[in-house]
Amino acid sequence: MKKSIAATCAVICTALVLSACSKDQEPEETAATEQPSEQTAENQREVRRSTERESQPSRPPFRRDQDPAEVIPAMDGEAEAEGYGLTMLIDGSSPQAFKESLELIAMDTTSEQYQQLDAALRYLQVYSTDGWGSLEEFYQTLDGMTGEEIIERANRHSSDRGR
Repeated sequence: MKKSIAATCAVICTALVLSACSKDQEPEETAATEQPSEQTAENQREVRRSTERESQPSRPPFRRDQDPAEVIPAMDGEAEAEGYGLTMLIDGSSPQAFKESLELIAMDTTSEQYQQLDAALRYLQVYSTDGWGSLEEFYQTLDGMTGEEIIERANRHSSDRGR
């Protein structure tokens, strides 16, 4: 009986050793055959990345997902040459109307022009007493003004604070 147990153990050990050795060789073979496909996949990934970068716009798009009742919408001027966007009236009757007014202004102003308006809006929100309440109240104080008037108001307020 001891001999049969020893023989059985020897057979099992031999089978385990052979199966372990054969498994080690298979991954090497499959690794050798899979490398070209992995390299091809990496090359395709690189191509996709470079085309994605080229297709992205150079400037950030409108942030339409922001709630204008919580934050002044951040946008960028779209015009190539100076436009008349700053002469358009702001509709401050509601946060959504205010946001739509800014979108219209952004379409007809250069990036530099819109940055002046954006800086003026943010300055007035922080330093003017009109901006200390809710944004909806702040928008209502700007209702009917043009972008140029808002910039002028911020400049006046800034010079008054400097005295």
